[in-house]
Amino acid sequence: MYSFVRSILSQLHFDEYILFMDNDIYRSFYAKEMLQPSYSIYYRRDNLISTYWQKHAPRLEPMLCKKCDLIVANSIQLAEAVQSYNQNCYDIGQGLDLSKYDHQTNYPVPEDLSAIQRPVVGYVGWITSRRLDADLIYEIAAKCPDITFAMVGGEDDYFRTHKLHTLNNVIFLGEKPQVEVPSYVAHFDICINPQKVNEITIGNYPRKIDEYLALGKPVIATRTKTMSIFDKHVWNCSNADEYVKAIREALQENTPEAIQERIRFAHTHTWENSVNKMYSYINL
Repeated sequence: MYSFVRSILSQLHFDEYILFMDNDIYRSFYAKEMLQPSYSIYYRRDNLISTYWQKHAPRLEPMLCKKCDLIVANSIQLAEAVQSYNQNCYDIGQGLDLSKYDHQTNYPVPEDLSAIQRPVVGYVGWITSRRLDADLIYEIAAKCPDITFAMVGGEDDYFRTHKLHTLNNVIFLGEKPQVEVPSYVAHFDICINPQKVNEITIGNYPRKIDEYLALGKPVIATRTKTMSIFDKHVWNCSNADEYVKAIREALQENTPEAIQERIRFAHTHTWENSVNKMYSYINL
């Protein structure tokens, strides 16, 4: 593989180049030695804890971090987790393409949302027990019988059989084509991200938060270290009672000024800003 890369570099007359390894350990472990870049960067955007990574990642990732010139991550927690291996390690934030979430677009009301009781608190994404706290959602919904909770996305087996399906004010709308998702978000009154706090989610950058905010929506989410960057724009909660309190506040405090500030903040999370942060650390 690297013989081929070297031949292409030669054809392009790339005599000096930066090696960028995107959360790749196995194929990239000897890339620095084989390609001899001017500068090497390891981009860490996930905790490598799935079965695929468990055999070798705990041993190889620290070694890879030590021999790279720079480590960058898309969340505070992901950067801090490997900073002891390489002090030249920084959080550069997350870049997103929010062009599909345009607050000036008049999104049509999805047919399966049109007749349900309002207000509507909504979630979009894969509905999985690995990332979402089903018991937390149940407790919140049970304490808010006057509010409809709409869950948009495919469910795993755990959620399909959960007691959430016994609540009259919780509706599961199924998986939708990606092109339709902004219409659902646009017609929620409040958006939530009731994630389970575990080793998968603890350092995860939840891009859906920016998608929610880009449409000006009040957002309520589970508190994590990564979510602290949204503190001024999102209700971050630790339990069901805090969620219920935040829902009541959000329904009362959705001012035009708050909506515009959410939109502005979401659009600070661009790829341009993220890459510029990375360049600033390269040039230290």
